[in-house]
Amino acid sequence: MPLLEVENLSLHFGGVAALNEVSFHIEEGEIFSLIGPNGAGKTSMLNCISGLYHPSQGSIKFDGREITHMKSYKRTELGIARAFQNIELFKNMTVLENLMLGRHVRMKSGVLSGGFYWGLAQKEEIEHRKAVEDIIDFLEIEHYRDQPVGMLSYGLQKRVEVGRALALDPKILLLDEPMAGMNSEEKEDMARFVIEIHEERKTTVVLIEHDMGVVMDLSDHIAVLDFGKLIGFGTPSEIQQNPKVIEAYLGEEQTG
Repeated sequence: MPLLEVENLSLHFGGVAALNEVSFHIEEGEIFSLIGPNGAGKTSMLNCISGLYHPSQGSIKFDGREITHMKSYKRTELGIARAFQNIELFKNMTVLENLMLGRHVRMKSGVLSGGFYWGLAQKEEIEHRKAVEDIIDFLEIEHYRDQPVGMLSYGLQKRVEVGRALALDPKILLLDEPMAGMNSEEKEDMARFVIEIHEERKTTVVLIEHDMGVVMDLSDHIAVLDFGKLIGFGTPSEIQQNPKVIEAYLGEEQTG
């Protein structure tokens, strides 16, 4: 059974169709890429999966469970985490504090026990701190752990944004253009982290990315959107040979 199933999904804003009867599935343990020209509906699809948007029709199933109309925080509890294209961090808080906030849905102690720092709350605080420190080491940002996020470079802020999502211990991680605006060295680092998130942390990754070299190198399967419609689905080699994809997107990339 696929980890995520999208079936006949449509999303309308007034008379405009951002998504039009899109269907695909994502297997557990793969790197899955969603590509297409600007305005194709890629971010709208991630917004539907994460619960920021509610589709006009169709269904989304996660781990065999219907989540189409589920609240976004409930999806987070099930194991769906999102790193945003536009960084959504608390700029005046430190790297460590931002990542600790990312653990909030995993914290089970009540307000009373947490406030007085008793028993289970103290033990839980230590466990969550350990998990966050592990992510800091994993993303190689230990030298910045106590710095306000707003003082970091753009590339490091993007890394912290991914770390905040990882702090949720997700089964599936949605990455919306994690390499956008980065220089070549920062892109290489982020591509390496995506691979390590997949291989070492055993996390299924959904990636929106415009760099076709990165997409073809990293992906197990790719879905291609154009004007809200699915025009291609398959392995990287199948996508590269798909006439509709070449005409709408890849050909444009190659000639441009």
